[in-house]
Amino acid sequence: MVKDINDRGTDDMAVVEKRIKAGRTVTVLQGQRRTGRKGPREKRKNGTTPAQKEGNLRRATQMLGWLMAENFKDGDLLVTLDYKKENRPEGSDRMQKDFKNFYDRLKRRLKKLGMPPPKYIRVMEVGKKGAWHHHLVMQETDLKLLRECWQQGGIHVDPLYTDGNYRKIAEYFVKYAKRTMETEEKETKKLWYPSQGLKKPTIGKPKMIKSRELGQIRIPKGYYLDRDSVRRGISGYDGHETFCYTLVMLPGYSRKRKKGGKHHGK
Repeated sequence: MVKDINDRGTDDMAVVEKRIKAGRTVTVLQGQRRTGRKGPREKRKNGTTPAQKEGNLRRATQMLGWLMAENFKDGDLLVTLDYKKENRPEGSDRMQKDFKNFYDRLKRRLKKLGMPPPKYIRVMEVGKKGAWHHHLVMQETDLKLLRECWQQGGIHVDPLYTDGNYRKIAEYFVKYAKRTMETEEKETKKLWYPSQGLKKPTIGKPKMIKSRELGQIRIPKGYYLDRDSVRRGISGYDGHETFCYTLVMLPGYSRKRKKGGKHHGK
């Protein structure tokens, strides 16, 4: 076999897999690593290109989806807080204060009832055509209390029904945050705002699997593939090909095992 003259002194490429477990989902991230003699390492370019920014947004969306999957369940709430026309704030700084006042009222009411405050993840939406909204994924909470505590306008509530997969909601949330930055013509340090006490997803260590091909999908018993999660790309770090996909646990299935190592349903 004649090697390409541009080959940097390596013989083979191995697939490296990392698994992220979040709630009822498992996301598999695949990359490539050279297994032979290492050549000179590529230098990273200074600055952030548009493609890198887009990649950063995709990774942020993934992280948000994992955080939602780890902390919320079907029956919790997707909440939108909006503003009456006369109460519309001058910007997102005022919106932050309005939400803090709302959540402080809610915590006081719940404390009197002997209940803890609900966990949430929130984004703000400031649109160029006058949209002013807070969007939240929130633990199940009394709707009457929510309406009493939000005094700036209306409130819309939908029970969550996702099968434990929050990818689409995370995509919408990041879209709202991006719209706010575009409207206000400034970048914010945070795309979303989490409450305290949220659990983090379990991020496994990368494992090199020489026998695996990049793009190979394995679906274990009790899971199905989220087909819209499948993505192939190029690493902005080393230029190697990447691949990822998400598996979702079937309703009624459990990771728990009986004696002998067999899975059983809940």
